[in-house]
Amino acid sequence: MKKQKRNDLRGFTLIELLIVLIVVISFVLLPTLALKSWQEELEKRFFYYQFEKSVLHVQQMAITDHKGTQIDLYQDQQLILFFTNDTKLAWRQLEVPESITLVSGNSILFSAGKGNISTTQIGVGSIPRVIFTESNAQRIIYQFQLGSGRFERK
Repeated sequence: MKKQKRNDLRGFTLIELLIVLIVVISFVLLPTLALKSWQEELEKRFFYYQFEKSVLHVQQMAITDHKGTQIDLYQDQQLILFFTNDTKLAWRQLEVPESITLVSGNSILFSAGKGNISTTQIGVGSIPRVIFTESNAQRIIYQFQLGSGRFERK
């Protein structure tokens, strides 16, 4: 008897397998990329929230404890230190995330008992500013108001 060849083999071709593989990979990678940008945006928002609350807290400490407080901005280290003038250790150390760049430098001072503000920044008079640049070239400016220590985010 002759052997009959079976031409009815069923299966997938290499092209079909590659197409399925590409579709599966895209379903896995797209949410991962979206999650990364979402995480970066959340990190920025949390940093700005911490910065704003820390500024308010340092000013309140100057008023209630009758001790001068200050904020030191270290542009080269991308670091912000909050502390009272009578202590050497920082009350809070806030590191600037990689997606944000601290442009401002020097110190912002809150006077004891009143919380009025002054600065050691050059070229801004007695009204300090804290400037950040984000990775998309957007500038975030915290402009302090004369005397009161309140700030406005621009």
